[in-house]
Amino acid sequence: MQPASRLALAIASASVTNGATASALAIDTSPDGVRAAFVSIDVVMSAADVVSNKPSVLKLQHSDTTNATDFVDLAGFVGGTDFTIPNADTANPNLYKFDVNLQARKRYLRVQVSPRTTQTIFAVANLHELGQMPNTAAKAGVLALIQG
Repeated sequence: MQPASRLALAIASASVTNGATASALAIDTSPDGVRAAFVSIDVVMSAADVVSNKPSVLKLQHSDTTNATDFVDLAGFVGGTDFTIPNADTANPNLYKFDVNLQARKRYLRVQVSPRTTQTIFAVANLHELGQMPNTAAKAGVLALIQG
């Protein structure tokens, strides 16, 4: 049996300029009132123009509300402090993944990314082990749910 999972948009695809922060959406780790056990967040950035143009900010934050001013950095998930942000790839999309155990975390997560050059950025979150498999597109957080 597959673990129950749900997709959530973390950053809508946008072209973000040098030093700007990609507009992050709050990821609800308790959709429909059922707490997820863990989340995997994929951040995708277009190829950079030089290898030194890695993100200046790459981190996760959490909060118990969706108010933007309530979010605080999530220990262990702050680039430059808790992990080294690798040099950028100039030939391929730049892919980053956050895998987060949600025990002892606040309800909402937010991704923060700031490029050093103009890049297209988007991010998606896959919440896992929600108790039961979603049986509708809405419960899966998508437009169409195809199961087999």
